Amino acid sequence: MSDELVAEIDRLAVAQGQSRASWIASTLQRAALSSENDNLPVTEVQGRGHPDDYVRVTVRLHRHEIEAIEDVAGPLHLTRNEWIKRTLRWALWDKAGALRLAPVSQTELGKLRKQILAIGRNINQAVHAMNAANQPESRLELHRVAAQFLETCADLKAVVFKTRRELSSYVGGEVGYWIEAHKAQDEDGQG
Repeated sequence: MSDELVAEIDRLAVAQGQSRASWIASTLQRAALSSENDNLPVTEVQGRGHPDDYVRVTVRLHRHEIEAIEDVAGPLHLTRNEWIKRTLRWALWDKAGALRLAPVSQTELGKLRKQILAIGRNINQAVHAMNAANQPESRLELHRVAAQFLETCADLKAVVFKTRRELSSYVGGEVGYWIEAHKAQDEDGQG
């Protein structure tokens, strides 16, 4: 693949809270399972990959268990398989830091990031206005510009704190989801 294509794949993967490999795998899976491929001829594929790299595990679950998985995976924008893999991996990992956020959480973090960037632009504009007012030839009154700047800073402080609470809520909610599920498993004697 070209460097440009790899960079674009990385951008899309990060935006969806996935690694490059998992994004490529899920994209290939969607393409391979597309209904457009239903009438293609079946051919044997040999000599691809290392058979020991991945091991297929088959688990039979009751229909209501599958429905429950889909109910909790849907709001996280995870497929059934992604949710099952994430749950298993969470049980194996010691720290939440090793867990990538679900796409929905990653999207919300992107929105919060844009809010912070907008705050930075507002502060930058206010500082430029104060600098302009401080120039000897300026007709702007520094105390008026400074008062507006201080007012803007107070407003921005409120937005920053709100954004911080939202960020904590999104990340904390997701980590809490996995920790509570893991704790419940331990308490039931299954963990």
